Amino acid sequence: MKVKINQLKAGTILSYINLGLGCIIPLLYTPIMLRMLGKENYGVYSLASSVISYLSLLTFGMGSACIRYIVKYKTEGNKDGVEKVAGLFVLIYSVLAILVLIVGFNLSFLSNILFSEGLTIDETEQLKILIIIMTISTAISFPTSAFSSICGSYERYVFQRLLDIFGTIMVPIFNLITLFIWKSTIGLAGVGLLIAVINCISYFIYSVRKLDIHVQFHDFHPGLLREIWEYSAFVFLSSIVDLLYWSTDKVLIGARIGSAAVAVYNMGNVFTSMLQNMSAAISSVFAPRVTSMVVLKNDSNEISDLLIRVGRVQYIVVSFILSGYIVFGEQFIHFWAGDEYADAYFIALLTMIPLAIPLIQNIAFTTILAQKKHQFRSIIYLIIAIINIISTYLVLPIYGIIGAAVCTGIAFLLGNGLIMNIYYIKITKLRILDFWKNISSMTVVPVIVVVVGYILTNQILGYQSIFMFLIEVIIYSIVHLGLTWTISMNQYERNTFLGIIKKPIELWKNK
Repeated sequence: MKVKINQLKAGTILSYINLGLGCIIPLLYTPIMLRMLGKENYGVYSLASSVISYLSLLTFGMGSACIRYIVKYKTEGNKDGVEKVAGLFVLIYSVLAILVLIVGFNLSFLSNILFSEGLTIDETEQLKILIIIMTISTAISFPTSAFSSICGSYERYVFQRLLDIFGTIMVPIFNLITLFIWKSTIGLAGVGLLIAVINCISYFIYSVRKLDIHVQFHDFHPGLLREIWEYSAFVFLSSIVDLLYWSTDKVLIGARIGSAAVAVYNMGNVFTSMLQNMSAAISSVFAPRVTSMVVLKNDSNEISDLLIRVGRVQYIVVSFILSGYIVFGEQFIHFWAGDEYADAYFIALLTMIPLAIPLIQNIAFTTILAQKKHQFRSIIYLIIAIINIISTYLVLPIYGIIGAAVCTGIAFLLGNGLIMNIYYIKITKLRILDFWKNISSMTVVPVIVVVVGYILTNQILGYQSIFMFLIEVIIYSIVHLGLTWTISMNQYERNTFLGIIKKPIELWKNK
């Protein structure tokens, strides 16, 4: 048990180190990349990434199923079962990887038809090459997912987070090197391919040598494949919905408006992704533990306590980032990317605020996955996502990319804010009202500092210099965190954050 606790704490610490690097490094790297590529090339690269993201659908939701069944057999102490189910998933992912290659290459050939209205001939040719390289990277990542799930199921977070940190640091370095040499987006796609190969080899070696898991490709349980598919079908539907939310907007913008508009819209999504990653760092560490709780006891009160405890911590992180973006986002984009990306501020804001709801309720979603009660969520999200696509398609010619962001934000409020919270109360029996009472009691500080901070920095002081901007951010952060510490946090949360700070120091001293 001690090993698990150490892995849990160290994994959380490393997650936040990775997230810190993931926030700091892009601040230095992205402006250089934007200026070297230009808005149009950056837009084509973002569009290619959005198109390729559809290939992730071909996992058919197997990722969650892989973790669930490995955790199940591991909890039961059945190592033979773990190795057989792992082998089955390796086979499944390998077959799906071949399917990815077929579909991806066909998407490349169809690019000139799909994007002839929004892109130039040169941009279309560039898009074709990017799609081919990214398709190969995606295909390699599929079998990697099986071995990654093994590591996650055994709660080996330190290795996973160290590998994540390696990618966070090395990808921008390799990207800048390729940009200086070739000044092309093709090199960026090549870097992604290299990292995919490194991850695949690393996870395979760790699973075999450190975890002693030797996948078996025989004597599968007769009904296991059908059971896996029944579980994965609605997770697959959820994956479709996520892509409809986050990728289809950019595809529609690229097809109807052009690469420059895609670049601005994607810049807004960059900030949204940062917010998602910060919150997911905590919940991803607890996912196997929630699954074990459901498999062993399925006590709704115990899970509710975890939801409230983790949700409060997530809210502290999310509210700090979101309130800081509201106050400083406009100035930051002005100094960082330039005024030509000014609309990115509103695009991010329109999606980040509604997104905060599911981000602080990640434990609830993990619970319904473990309970296999996620079908309703998938169906509701699909309906709302389709409405979002139709409305986005209609508003783009009139209101442009701001209209697209409004449609996405409203869809999130309906799905995550209203319908799913009712579902959590009625079906999963989680104490959602207690959860929101806790969150509402913590909202006073963010609201006050946002109102006062925005008036001071944007209405009174205005845009001055990067140095003054940094001073304002530091002062704001000290005030916000100080008030949160004294007014909003309970003793458990103070101890949690103190532990995050003290743990690296203790590890360094012991070393």
